[in-house]
Amino acid sequence: MTLSKEELEKRVSVLERKALREKKARQLAENQLEKYSLDIYEANLSLKSALADSEQKQLELEYLARTSSEVASEIPLNDMISNIVRLTGEFCSASYGLLIISENGQDLSDKNKKVWSLEQGWQENSQAKELAVSLLPLCESTIMDSWLVSLVDNSELDQNRPINSIFYTNFAWSGSKVGWLAFLSEDEGIAEDLLPVLNTSKEHLVSGIRRRLTDIRILKRNVQLQDSLSKLEKARRQLIQSEKMASLGQLAAGVAHEINNPIAFIRSNLEVLQDYLNDYKQLNTQMQASFEKNKTLDISRFKDICKKVDLDYIEEDSEDLLQSNIEGLDRVKEIVDNLKGFSHSGDEALVETSLNDCIQSALKIAGNMFKYQHKIDNHMSTDCPLILGNSGQLQQVFVNLFVNAAHAMEDGGLLTIDYTKINDAVVIHIKDTGSGMDEETVNQLFTPFFTTKPVGVGTGLGLSVSYAILEAHGAQVTVDSELNVGTTFNITFPVIN
Repeated sequence: MTLSKEELEKRVSVLERKALREKKARQLAENQLEKYSLDIYEANLSLKSALADSEQKQLELEYLARTSSEVASEIPLNDMISNIVRLTGEFCSASYGLLIISENGQDLSDKNKKVWSLEQGWQENSQAKELAVSLLPLCESTIMDSWLVSLVDNSELDQNRPINSIFYTNFAWSGSKVGWLAFLSEDEGIAEDLLPVLNTSKEHLVSGIRRRLTDIRILKRNVQLQDSLSKLEKARRQLIQSEKMASLGQLAAGVAHEINNPIAFIRSNLEVLQDYLNDYKQLNTQMQASFEKNKTLDISRFKDICKKVDLDYIEEDSEDLLQSNIEGLDRVKEIVDNLKGFSHSGDEALVETSLNDCIQSALKIAGNMFKYQHKIDNHMSTDCPLILGNSGQLQQVFVNLFVNAAHAMEDGGLLTIDYTKINDAVVIHIKDTGSGMDEETVNQLFTPFFTTKPVGVGTGLGLSVSYAILEAHGAQVTVDSELNVGTTFNITFPVIN
C-alpha cells in the first residue's frame, strides 16, 4: 500500500517526536545515573572518613582504657609511669619517650638514663635524654594545663632517625619537685585532635601518682606510728617494772624481817646441834678410853656415859631441830620465790590464772606491812573462778592495794578480802577500815603522780600503773570510800567460760 505524502510526513513526525522523547528520557536517566553515582561516591568517601574516624576513636579509647587500667592497678609507681610512657609513645608513634623529675631547674633523674624507644623498648640512651633535657624548660615550676609541641632545629640522634619535634607536659610530683613527660618525634608536630586525649591520659596519670604518693606517705606514717607505739609500749613496760621495784623498795625492810626470823631460829638451832655434836664427841672419846683400858666394852659403863650426856634427849631433839631448820629454809625459799615472781618482768602473755594464788602470794609479800594492830580477814578460796591474766602483773596490783590499805590504817584496822561471782565475771573486794577519802581524791586516784602520802613515801604511780594493768586484763575498777570509815576497791574480771 502506497502512503500519501501527507501520511508519510505525519508518520515521520510521529517517529521524530518519539525519538526525541526517547532521547530526553535517556538524557534524564543518564543525569539521574550520574547524580546517583556521585551520591554513591560521596557516600563512599563519607563512609571511609567515618571509618577512619571510628578507627581513630577506637585507638583513642583503647589507649585511654589501657592507661586507666595501669593507673587503677596496684603496681609500683615507677612501673606505672613506665607503662604510661610506653603506651603514649606507641599511641603517638613517637620515636622516644621518657620521664624527668626536676627541682629548681635541676634534673634529679641523672642516675636513670633509660629511655623508651619505639623500635627497641626501654634502653639506656643518654643522647636522647640529654637532648630532651636541653629542650625542656625545667627551670619553670608552673604546672602546664596541656601539652606543648616545639620544633627541633637540625637535631638528630643518629643518621637514620632525625628528630624534628618534641611534645611534652609536666605535673606536680611531691614537695617542690616537678615531673616531665617528653616525647621526641620524627614528625614536625602532633595532630591537634590528639591533645585532648593526651590531656585525659595525663589527668589519669596525675591521679594515679597522687594516690601512690599518698599511699607511700601513709605507709611511712604508719611505720613511724608503729615505731612510736613500740617505744610507748616499751616505756609502759619499763614504767610497770620501775613501779614494781619501787614497791619492793618500800617493802624491803619488812621482807628482810620476814627472812631474818627463820634465819635467826635456824642459826639458834644449829648452835644447839653444835653442842649436841660436842656431846657425841665426848661420848666417843670416853668410850675409846674405856675400851683401850679394859680391852673390852663395858655395857654398864656405856649406859652411864649415855645417861650422863642425855643421849636419848639429844637424838629426839636433834630430829625436831633438823625438821625446824627445814621448815625455816622452806619459808625463806617461799619468800624468795614470791619476790622473784613479783619482781620478774617476764612476758605479757595472758594465760589461765588463779586470782586466789595471786592474792595469797601478794599477801606473803606485803603481809609484813600489817603490824600487830592489824588484822587480815581473807575469804579467798580455790573456788574462785579462773581468769586470763598475767600473774606477775596482778600480784603487783594487789601488793599496791594492800600497801595502800596498810598506810591508810596507820593505827591499826581490818583488811577484808572477798569475792563475788556475777554471771561471766568475778568481783574481787578489797576493803580496809582506814582513813578513807573524799570524792575529789577518789576522782584523781588513778592520775599519774597523784598521791596523798608524804614526800618520799609514795611515787604517785602505783595506782595509775595498776589501773593500766587492769585495763589490759579487761577488768573494771570502782572505788567506794568514806572519810574516817574506810575504802573498798571492787575489781571485776571476766572469767574463763
